[in-house]
Amino acid sequence: MNAPNAPLFLVYGYSGAGKSTTFTNVGQALGRGFTVYDMDLIVVNEQYQEACNNWLLIAYINYLCGNHTILFGSVPYGYNLELSEHILLFNPIHKLLLHCNESTRIERLTARGGWSEELIHKGLAASRDLYTSALDSNIPIIDTTNTPVQDVAHQIKEWVLSKV
Repeated sequence: MNAPNAPLFLVYGYSGAGKSTTFTNVGQALGRGFTVYDMDLIVVNEQYQEACNNWLLIAYINYLCGNHTILFGSVPYGYNLELSEHILLFNPIHKLLLHCNESTRIERLTARGGWSEELIHKGLAASRDLYTSALDSNIPIIDTTNTPVQDVAHQIKEWVLSKV
């Protein structure tokens, strides 16, 4: 089962970047022909990789039905698409990074609760790594620090439409 022309859209970023806040707005903005998912919604017992595998199958079924899929997730921390055997179903994989400054991330994670100071510091380092990697790979980046959710959704919509 190989679909060399099945595109996949991935909006990723470390926790606190605004993925869960934005994904429903993107779905509403894009409308028919696009399905938008927050990858965290089907995680059971912290089995992120199993959920990732399932999301890729869902995305492929969407493709077979004529729809484009946009996944919002913490990739690769939590979900590692490259470890899934189903990744071979997709080409191209379009990626966009959501990012915010460190003080905003600290505020967001603290307000969320359940984030120790140590976890927040690890998250800040991981988000810096994602940002640097995106820059090095010419992956588009949207800064959500002071950008209203509707504007972020509009930018993502324009990015997706530029790729279809």
